[in-house]
Amino acid sequence: MSDIFTTEELATLSAQVDEQLRELSEGYAPGMRKGDTQQFGVRKDDDLPPKQRQAIEDNAHENADTFLQTFADKAKEIICDADSDLRKKSKWFGKVDKVVLLERFAVLLAVMGFSGIGLQVLAVALTVYIIHIGLIPFADKYCSE
Repeated sequence: MSDIFTTEELATLSAQVDEQLRELSEGYAPGMRKGDTQQFGVRKDDDLPPKQRQAIEDNAHENADTFLQTFADKAKEIICDADSDLRKKSKWFGKVDKVVLLERFAVLLAVMGFSGIGLQVLAVALTVYIIHIGLIPFADKYCSE
């Protein structure tokens, strides 16, 4: 367990992840469903959802796709390596525990220089996106071998 988030913070962030995942399962806007045509065209399953894109860009102060590539490069051992425990759990169980992702991502984000509310917002946005599309599809998209 990381010492970056307290137990109470992890519970709050975990609830935020659940809420954002619930929003994604309902669609991006009232009445919209996954794959509906939006202002930006048809959304692919592995596209970064708008809310998480905005959270990343607002807190990382860079393009979300660039940030995700940088993050994946820093997270190679836990996300990209096929032998990592997260990849194995994802393959075996089809998903990874959100609290584990929040803790691991907090450490990586802190190493990248993020702290405070920015670190929390980024950890939630990354966790939501990766749970939403799956760890292995994320790795396939952002990890360059």
